[in-house]
Amino acid sequence: MKLKSQKSSFNINIIWRWVPGFLLSFIAIFALVKLVPVDRAFDLLKSTPFSYYLLAALFTLLFLLVRTLGWRALLGFRPTYKNTFLKLCLGYFINNIFPFRLGEISRAVFMGASLNANPGHILSSIFIERVLDLIILAFFLLIMLPYVVGMAWIKTTAWLILGIMVIGLIVLFFVIRNSRPFENLLSRIGKKSNLLAKLIVPFFLSLLEGFKTLRNPKQFAAGFLGVLASWLVSFVQFSLFLFILTGTSEWWWGAFANTTLALGIALPSAPAGLGIYESSIVAGLKLFNIDESIALAFALIMHVSQFVLIGILGIYALIRDGYSLKNLFSQLVQFKDQLKDEQRSGEMHD
Repeated sequence: MKLKSQKSSFNINIIWRWVPGFLLSFIAIFALVKLVPVDRAFDLLKSTPFSYYLLAALFTLLFLLVRTLGWRALLGFRPTYKNTFLKLCLGYFINNIFPFRLGEISRAVFMGASLNANPGHILSSIFIERVLDLIILAFFLLIMLPYVVGMAWIKTTAWLILGIMVIGLIVLFFVIRNSRPFENLLSRIGKKSNLLAKLIVPFFLSLLEGFKTLRNPKQFAAGFLGVLASWLVSFVQFSLFLFILTGTSEWWWGAFANTTLALGIALPSAPAGLGIYESSIVAGLKLFNIDESIALAFALIMHVSQFVLIGILGIYALIRDGYSLKNLFSQLVQFKDQLKDEQRSGEMHD
């Protein structure tokens, strides 16, 4: 399925759907202005060498290059590495300029068009990527959290939760290796309840569809390791730059700030996580008594360098595929609604 050129159908309903995200971003920015010495943070930015921004952008590029390996594996190695990289950059770019997390939808649409595949199936691979993100972030957060709060009993609980996660992964891998009986069971359940048919059953069918490409253990390992390696690159980036700015931070403080950032930007927000991005990092670093102005300057360096690099790569990818930003937002919103309708009717699994 491919986006078709058409007149924009932008309407008041779309504007109302913007409100929660923009409201949260406004609250975050308001809190930063009131609670953080913003003028001192900007003074720090002015004195930061331009080479720091370039280095941060290079780390972001490395993150994207490694992340591409993971997503390509989740797609069954069907697209070329270059095609996967450009579609990934395009998705992040769309997320930076449009609300509603439309970057994921754009990745599904554009990759589906290039592979002549159902975008719903591509979207399943992106969903699995997000599941792996959650597992990895939970793993590192549970390891670091006891050291943050200084309570030994939480460490035991954290390792218990990690054990449950590992068992869950093993069970999940067994399910995808023998998915047909589960699909038949879900279909029978869906026929008995309209609520299950419209909500729960399509969700799990989509999940199984995405995991079908991972029946090969080597492919599953490649996807997981690619996503994991991308987070390790990001952790090193955050820890290194935090140490450069403070000179006293522990090696894992930046990684902890990165996990709080990942959890924070999961909330609805204005495009690019405006305000939420910065406030999540400032809040995370507050636990280590790092000056708020330094934390805000650190967050802005990370955010600006990422935004600019992804913008350049995303615009290049968009032009290369023959698209433009004109009417793209309304088309992606319409396609997102269409995907929801297809999930409910089961068309994605025909």
